[in-house]
Amino acid sequence: MVNTDATFSALSHPVRRRMLDRLLDGPKTVSQLGADHDMTPGAISQHIRVLEQADMIRRTLNGREHHIELDKNGFQPVLTWAENYGAFWGAKLESLGKFLMREKTDER
Repeated sequence: MVNTDATFSALSHPVRRRMLDRLLDGPKTVSQLGADHDMTPGAISQHIRVLEQADMIRRTLNGREHHIELDKNGFQPVLTWAENYGAFWGAKLESLGKFLMREKTDER
């Protein structure tokens, strides 16, 4: 079973969401990801670990530098969850549209 809680938990913090946004442009080092945040290196590493545990990023080592990149498969739990609700609301909106069309026809 997919751990949706870990995914949503990782997305719940604005620092982690900004890190993910920065990674849309391509891989970054840990230093680059932390540069925009007034946090200790330990705090930055902790946020990165949360994203890793949710399988939203991958880390590779190049010498002493840690390079971080998006793992798009890690976003699947969010997409699946949202699609379920999208289908629910799509059906509701379609029913509303049909109802409104009947009402409009009845007024004539």
